[in-house]
Amino acid sequence: MADTKPIPDSGFNLRSISGIINVILSAFITPLPPLTPLPPPLILTGAKLRVGLSAQSIASEIISKQSNAGRVVGDVFADGPNVEEAMELIRIQEIINAILTEAKVEIVIPPGVAVTTVGVGNLGAPVTSQGATTNIAFGEGVIR
Repeated sequence: MADTKPIPDSGFNLRSISGIINVILSAFITPLPPLTPLPPPLILTGAKLRVGLSAQSIASEIISKQSNAGRVVGDVFADGPNVEEAMELIRIQEIINAILTEAKVEIVIPPGVAVTTVGVGNLGAPVTSQGATTNIAFGEGVIR
């Protein structure tokens, strides 16, 4: 005897082929479009201009904007300094520490990237070759 229990209402009709196809297609829907890659020259020049992460400057920016949200800013408590502001700095320090020590950056260089090589040929004459990468190359890096 066939099991006649109803399928729980999940918003998908699994009793028809089109319903099953819709379930499969919904697995490939991306919620947000991916970021547009930055142009390599911009990365090459812009990376040298970055100063790096500073917990002190990030915390000070957050603390300075807390008054916009209606939070109490500064030493306004009778029992001493504002512990919320001190906690903000500790929080940012721990976040940056986790990013710097635990984050992993992986890069992929696609096949087809043009390369130029220079070497020594017969009788010591320089030989220049041009070509392209044929395999995917992998690399790793750190966040600074």
